Amino acid sequence: VALGALVGQSVWAMRGLDPVFQILRTVPPLAWLPLSLAAFRDSNPSALFVIFITSIWPVIINTAVGVRNIPEDYRNVARILRLNQLEFFVKIMVPAAAPYIFTGLRIGIGLSWLAIVAAEMLTGGVGIGFFIWDAWNSSRLPDITVALVY
Repeated sequence: VALGALVGQSVWAMRGLDPVFQILRTVPPLAWLPLSLAAFRDSNPSALFVIFITSIWPVIINTAVGVRNIPEDYRNVARILRLNQLEFFVKIMVPAAAPYIFTGLRIGIGLSWLAIVAAEMLTGGVGIGFFIWDAWNSSRLPDITVALVY
């Protein structure tokens, strides 16, 4: 959220970083897994990294858009009241951008579930993804159905 707020405050940061964010958000979750396994050399931190890197982009992008769309009247009120940066952030920016921030969080949570299942399928051990993968390898279709419905 903080990075999105910083990017949203600066026109130059938005122009420079938004294309990078747009490219990185299109990378599939499973494409990050080999890179994270090479970097962390352990499945648990790798899975957490994949979940994080998959779900962070909607939060950053939506927060930046929300900050960019704060009405100029709100900024003028902050100038008239002589709010410092912290007061502006807490009293103006966060409430005005909250719908965008929560939309990004909702999308990010959905993507994180997708990444969790995919990472668990490949890293193995525990979790719903591993359960589905194990059931698939054992041809237990009723177990797969129960896991998908649950």
